Amino acid sequence: MVLASALLLAPHAVESQTLPQSRQPNSPRSDNANREMSAEDVFRRFSSRILFLTCDVSDDESTLASGVVVSEDGFVVTNSHVVEGCRTLTATYMNRGVRNSFVATLRYYDRTTDTAVLNIGGAKSWDYFPVAARSVRIGERVFAIGNPRGFEQSITDGIVSGEREADGASWIQHSAPISPGSSGGALISSRGELLGINSRTRKDSQNLNFAVPAAMLAHALKTGRERVVYLGFPPAQDDLVSMTSGQIRALTTEAGQGDADRLQVLIDAAELGNVEAQVMLSGLYLIGYGVPRDHAMAAKWIRRAADKQDARAEFSLGKMYATGDAVPQDYTQAAAWYRRAADHGWPSAQLSLGVTYLNGDGVPQDFLEAYFWVKVAAAGVVPDTKPEDIAAVLNLLIAPHLTALEIAEEQRRARNWLAARDATPK
Repeated sequence: MVLASALLLAPHAVESQTLPQSRQPNSPRSDNANREMSAEDVFRRFSSRILFLTCDVSDDESTLASGVVVSEDGFVVTNSHVVEGCRTLTATYMNRGVRNSFVATLRYYDRTTDTAVLNIGGAKSWDYFPVAARSVRIGERVFAIGNPRGFEQSITDGIVSGEREADGASWIQHSAPISPGSSGGALISSRGELLGINSRTRKDSQNLNFAVPAAMLAHALKTGRERVVYLGFPPAQDDLVSMTSGQIRALTTEAGQGDADRLQVLIDAAELGNVEAQVMLSGLYLIGYGVPRDHAMAAKWIRRAADKQDARAEFSLGKMYATGDAVPQDYTQAAAWYRRAADHGWPSAQLSLGVTYLNGDGVPQDFLEAYFWVKVAAAGVVPDTKPEDIAAVLNLLIAPHLTALEIAEEQRRARNWLAARDATPK
């Protein structure tokens, strides 16, 4: 089933509103009492846990939505469609006529399940909904609290109409009226449990409304706590280009685990010229981790990074040409890319270039060049290669072809080369 639905974003705030006068809510431990509560009780106890979200889209445009506090240290769940397009997002807490606004940071979003996680800080101990997933009961009474059309902390009631699977995700169908601005607001049971957050309504229908189940919120909250992510709603181009290696590697891990949104961010960053993203994306396509194995795509991204003189990429491209992996086997091209990476100080490339000269693969066999590059490589760290193995290549495979004077000259040349690059010869 495909939901022909309307996303619930309100385009602007209502100018004149009266703040709800609610008493201080109780602690989460007392929320799940066995008795059913009236709408008045639900509003009194839980309305302050629903925040008013303002998404700044441009200098003269903003959209309004809702969010639900789900942790004592200020984590908030809302919909992914709420945060998309935001330059900044402000969360406003409202209780007993008091308003406090906080700049939110984005910690997680997923378009398939329409979930996002924000954080507004742990400067205070927030009153919150525990995210304890349970199956809904068809016909049970529910309440929706949100900010429809900017009318802050509005409450409606209805029943659970069904459980649906659509668009690759699970949804709670219910009849509590919601409108634009209700996105991200709470769907609460008559016993005070957070069953989900409201997401969308079916167009041209009566009370065909859909909420993200609490099980999806629990996953989003857990992941949002653990992730190292970029900031932005979504990130601006400058943010993508300047993402750190740590952020790119975190995105790569998540993309490799099947997170399509993180993969798209990685692709966007690579397209904009983030070299780390290009290198990582090439690796994903080369081994088929989180994406279909695609040698053409692997070669495309590693070549882009290599063209920007990234030594790792130059070396990796050389290996591809040497093995015929992702590109036609070409020893001459392999040697050329090894040479570039070696000149840029990559020890693995220096060792490979030395062995290339030793064997005469793609270049004329040259024991002097072989000795020089292997000697340079020995001053660095070559992953998965023991120093004694490098020494064996020098002393057993190359040195017998040279005179003592030639060896001394290549050793001197290697020391000078390393000193000019602030490397430490061994």
